[in-house]
Amino acid sequence: MQTAERLVDAAVVERLRQAAQDLEGETVALTQELVRIPTENPKLTKMPAGAEAECQDVIEARFRALGCTTERWDVYPGRPDVVGTLQGERGEGARSLILNGHIDVVPGGDPAAWTYPPFAAEIADGKIWGRGAVDMKGPIAAMIVAIEAIQRAGIRLLGDVILESVVDEEAGGPGTSQTVEHGYRADAAIVVEPTDFVVQPVEGGLEWLRVVVRGRSGHSAYRYRSVHAGGQGTAVNAIEKAAKILAAVQELERHWGVHKRHPLLPAGITTINPGVIMGGTGGGVDGIPNVVTAVSTFPDYCALELSMKYLPSEETANVRAEFEDYISRVAATDPWLREHPPEIEWGIRGVSFPPAEIPMDHPLIQVLSEASEQAVGAPAVIEGMEAVTDLAWLAGAGIPGAIFGPGKLVGNAHGDNEHIAIADLTKGVFALALAVCGWCGVAAEG
Repeated sequence: MQTAERLVDAAVVERLRQAAQDLEGETVALTQELVRIPTENPKLTKMPAGAEAECQDVIEARFRALGCTTERWDVYPGRPDVVGTLQGERGEGARSLILNGHIDVVPGGDPAAWTYPPFAAEIADGKIWGRGAVDMKGPIAAMIVAIEAIQRAGIRLLGDVILESVVDEEAGGPGTSQTVEHGYRADAAIVVEPTDFVVQPVEGGLEWLRVVVRGRSGHSAYRYRSVHAGGQGTAVNAIEKAAKILAAVQELERHWGVHKRHPLLPAGITTINPGVIMGGTGGGVDGIPNVVTAVSTFPDYCALELSMKYLPSEETANVRAEFEDYISRVAATDPWLREHPPEIEWGIRGVSFPPAEIPMDHPLIQVLSEASEQAVGAPAVIEGMEAVTDLAWLAGAGIPGAIFGPGKLVGNAHGDNEHIAIADLTKGVFALALAVCGWCGVAAEG
């Protein structure tokens, strides 16, 4: 099996390293230009669509400057994806590669909490500061300039490179899945999220779900009739019944944490987080009761919304069935719930990320490991992604992939004073250029 070291000789490695250094100013300028366009995801703010289209204008122009053919379409009105395809020379040994990143960002938050304005992209202390600097405008800039570095170094690729700039990742939306629907596939994919050059070939699945518990309304003045011995009331408090389900879910979470393991992920990663609970009177739309202010009434509706994570090695259908069976058995221990079982809705708000995993001996891991070692100057680290990314949609389409890019995610992304180190951007250009050459193959010179 070929590795990056065999595919890319030492002279080419050094040419790429020098090109990345020479292009550092361009990488910084592009990152700043992208950060200064406030592409806050409209689903997460009250901002109208439009900024993402402006950002994609910049990126599409860069794709074309690289010699790519481009395609652009609206995922939602005014919120486009852009894909650029750079054709290689093909022939023996050629392998195609997708480089994928998203341009939408979470809200900038309170500007007063930032040392520098969230969309100013100011440079200080060797870093670019701003919302999206690390998640993930900087990595997208590194992805683009990596191709330019390959070209500046005079290297001709054998395989095609597909550059994807997508929207709506932060809301779990269809930006990347639509690239697959538009026919973009490759022999492998790299999602250039910030991993600090750690190679991440696996991520678990994620499900948002709603458990609805129904009761029977009644006046709270007569509560004693329904809850104390000797009473003859018929009211049933849906919130109290949902509390039983919530307690049981926490027990299931603890059980999974003890018994479910994956070698590349921390113990206990299979969490079930209760994020929203809404109780009241009347059946609800999207988990919201019709009336939430009638404290004097027994609530007959309660919705518990959960965020469930599961292992890369598990199947979505099996995890859903396991959870449903567990809730059914818990409900069977309660006389009311046995006759009025909880209702479970999966994939609420469109969030249902399938897991992603490739074997440890997959050649893409070897290519990325070599790229990491050359960029960092230390043995590559291979771990699992603890969150979820758009790799899920590529893996779901049968495209083997991994997450690998510049910048530190933990304690940085989504927070105040988000930033990316300029030195990491330059290393990212080099590492991604080397990975592209290692995977796609390099045409013989002369």
